[in-house]
Amino acid sequence: MIENIKNITMQFGGKFYLLEFFAWGLALFLLCSLIKNSKKRTLASFLSTLWLMLQLSSLYFTQTFISYRYYIHFNIRGVQSMIGLYILPLLSFIFLFLFLVYFLYLSNKIYLFISHKLTFLDSKKGILFRISCIIILIGFSFFKGHLVEDSNSLFIAFNTKSENFQNVLKENHIINYTSPSKIKAEKGKNIIVISLESLERSYLLENKFTEITPNLRNLKKEWNYINLEQNYGSDWTSGSLYTYLTGFPSFFGVYGNSIFQTAYHSEITSISNVLKKAGYTTIYLNGNTDYSGVKEMLHVFDFDKVIDNKNSSKNTFESSYGLRDKDLFEIAKEEIKSKVATNSNYALFISTTDTHFPNGIYDQRMEKWVKKRDSELDFMVSAVDFMIKDFLDYLKTNHLMENTVIYIFPDHLKMGDPSIFEHPERRGLYLLSNAKKEDLAIKKSDTTLYQIDLSKLILNGASIKHNMTFLTDYIEGDKNTYIKKNINVITSINTSGFLRYGTKLVDLTFNPDIYKKIKNDTLRFIAHAGGKIDNEIYTNSKEALDLSYKKGFRLFELDIIKTKDGKYVAAHDWDYWKEITNYKGTIPVTNEEFLKHKIFNQFSPLDMKGINQWFTEHKDAILITDKVNEPKDFANTFAFKNRLMMELFSLEAVKEGLDANILSAMPSTNVIENMSIKDVHKMKKMGIKNISLSRRFIYINPDFLEECLKIGIKPFAFHLNSDPGIDEAYVLKYEMNYFYGIYADEWDFN
Repeated sequence: MIENIKNITMQFGGKFYLLEFFAWGLALFLLCSLIKNSKKRTLASFLSTLWLMLQLSSLYFTQTFISYRYYIHFNIRGVQSMIGLYILPLLSFIFLFLFLVYFLYLSNKIYLFISHKLTFLDSKKGILFRISCIIILIGFSFFKGHLVEDSNSLFIAFNTKSENFQNVLKENHIINYTSPSKIKAEKGKNIIVISLESLERSYLLENKFTEITPNLRNLKKEWNYINLEQNYGSDWTSGSLYTYLTGFPSFFGVYGNSIFQTAYHSEITSISNVLKKAGYTTIYLNGNTDYSGVKEMLHVFDFDKVIDNKNSSKNTFESSYGLRDKDLFEIAKEEIKSKVATNSNYALFISTTDTHFPNGIYDQRMEKWVKKRDSELDFMVSAVDFMIKDFLDYLKTNHLMENTVIYIFPDHLKMGDPSIFEHPERRGLYLLSNAKKEDLAIKKSDTTLYQIDLSKLILNGASIKHNMTFLTDYIEGDKNTYIKKNINVITSINTSGFLRYGTKLVDLTFNPDIYKKIKNDTLRFIAHAGGKIDNEIYTNSKEALDLSYKKGFRLFELDIIKTKDGKYVAAHDWDYWKEITNYKGTIPVTNEEFLKHKIFNQFSPLDMKGINQWFTEHKDAILITDKVNEPKDFANTFAFKNRLMMELFSLEAVKEGLDANILSAMPSTNVIENMSIKDVHKMKKMGIKNISLSRRFIYINPDFLEECLKIGIKPFAFHLNSDPGIDEAYVLKYEMNYFYGIYADEWDFN
């Protein structure tokens, strides 16, 4: 009984946190009891309960009162992504909320009942007594409690203004910071980063977990093991990711992680910028990257490939969150196999999930290899421990360890009840790596390493020569103390370091009349890369064209690239073509070789002969090209100039396209992104009829798009299905005030 009470107390932050919470509960009870008007008391009861329940939920999930971490972690999208893990706590909180509202509403009657029993509390003394108690209870919290300190990060972050990025750096003595455009780098070894959900240091140190984490413990003996501490501002999954990519704690003020949803360029350097400059392919794997803005963050940092439950094959074992860790590691093996086959340098980032608070996400398949444990969380910790061994065995068997550096670390401390650990005071993180100790280049002065040190260690350990600079190099003394004292500085750096879409309000109201008018207009829909077929996109295949034509499409986009012998063929890029055809040789290939290989083992590739043949047979079809930026040369190989529209990527190419007398030379985003309203009329005079640009452009310059439509230039939007929830139906319903047509993977004209 006593042990259970102790565990519950620890779950909510410990006895001092709970004591302070109950002090606030009592103060609000007394405050409500002073309100005689029933309507006002109802409102006060509701607001008091709402505040108490938010604080209680923060104590439950983070063991602190509401802080910046809570604000980030429990945004609407984050809750939606993880809701399946918290059904029982959520129902309990709803019940408690309703009970407390009613209890506080009855506070005046409850107090009157008590005062009748305690005769010294007459009406006048009772009012004075209650007011005095309220002042004492709140005063205790402010001067001796945790509430003010925990809330401080929230207040400071929210009260920080975005300024010029370079000015912010200079004002805070961060001199010679290397921005992404100035990065220089030379490749070293391949990199694999494995970020383990909540699998903190105690699992590797305490005797009670010996049988649960045998493989990680063996790595602790065989590899370099470094104690790592959790720093302020990086103690949640997406915050940890941002920190180990950039070296900055994840403070973004009122924007939170939503800043990435509107960001299109970063002045903050990520290790992905270094890796890209050095010629690496960057790949990130997680069960669900919609959670907490992760997908948008990775796009801003220019990751080459993001793999999650949205773009991987379904196998019925997905959890309410997304892909299981077992499947992530299997996909990772295939990705590595693919990169090794092409002799490509890669940096692979795996973020696990199945050991997530509160009880892990049970995967019954792992019972084949892992013994039953006392709890589902212990079982999944043991399962992930096994997965790591299995993954490393795969690398060893295939002789992939010699030129590969691996980093394993927890994303943050375990959320929730810390009483499962025998020594909570020893909790912390760690770094396991097969990198040479001398390559890691840890300074003697760095007696305590934090999450902000990881980005530097990852590059150093892989022997990558670079000129990236890190926040940790500018800090003297204890790094966590520096972070706590400079939340406003870090927030200002983070928020000013991203170029974001404009702040002008965009009209996204649904107009059913417009929707009805355009939803069946086939000349507003471009079949993107030929259109989706068998749930595959970017096939650029004959079968995709056939299917899209049958559905009603009449505008067809194909990605056009050149073969080794200078012939035009339809493919998105050579690396992707190699992947979807399982080609094992060097790229690019000749036109003859290109035609030998089916796409996904079933779809027919298209060279110019095949493209011309298809458009000869479909006389009302129009071709729109992407990738190729040589309009005259391509127009001379395509049989129907009067049915050719080309997305072009320089003003010179646009002019060349106009001179070639094709149906439409379409400037792309990079041509028009810096244009003004006046330039719209110049385009019209040049003879430009259509433009091709990202749908995200409406947040940069909606006036530009409105002016285009006004004078008869037709904007076509791409980047549909690139952002969560933004599909063809969404754009047609909410964004067609700014576009004439769209690039669609699929659409039902019926």
